[in-house]
Amino acid sequence: MSSVRSQVLADLAQRIQEIETSCHSRRQSPLSFGLAALDELLPEGRLPAGSLVELFSAAEGAGAWTLALLMAKQACGEWKVLVVVDGQRCFYPPAAAKLGIDLDRSIVVRPQRQRDAFLATNQSLRCSAVGAVVGWHDELRTLDARRLQLAAEVGGGVGFLLRPLGALRAPSFAGLRLLIAPIASVDAARRIRVEVVRCRGGRNGQSVVLEINNETGHVRPFSEMASATASARAARASG
Repeated sequence: MSSVRSQVLADLAQRIQEIETSCHSRRQSPLSFGLAALDELLPEGRLPAGSLVELFSAAEGAGAWTLALLMAKQACGEWKVLVVVDGQRCFYPPAAAKLGIDLDRSIVVRPQRQRDAFLATNQSLRCSAVGAVVGWHDELRTLDARRLQLAAEVGGGVGFLLRPLGALRAPSFAGLRLLIAPIASVDAARRIRVEVVRCRGGRNGQSVVLEINNETGHVRPFSEMASATASARAARASG
């Protein structure tokens, strides 16, 4: 193990230990995503603490990072810490702040290798002071995926694993697997379709369309019927 890699992991371990010692020992209650349309996709409208959630991007820039951060914010609540494992160097703090992420309660780890990303994710999930861990994982060995699930159960937080579409065929220990696809629109709004690929104890195949305001971080369910009506009006106006 290189000295740089060892130092990064040592620094992360020390920071997590400091956070743990400054927090009361509390277990996280089942998670609400804070949006009824999304909560309805879950059994009893809640995600159990100590879970893994996989988000698959149907296309580049589909919105999986944005959705993961919004859900992670809910998982962290008012006092737990968010850990972002940013091996891709795509986490932009000002944009995260607009989504309501408390940067003072956030730790950003930028590993050099995929293996380091796994180790940082595993170690962070084991910390009871961490409410959520968000990070991209191109590949996960079956044993490593199982280790992340066990780590989440130990720490009580939620791991949001961003995955490429091809990873849908890989073995998974996630309680919830979501497919995120962008939806074209005639206006400047950002819309995504969230489909449940698998939900432990729930129904697969359900989906919801969400509209995200990138300026305010506000998220609301979007009616595709309303979208069709708006498109028809735009076509008539242009034509």
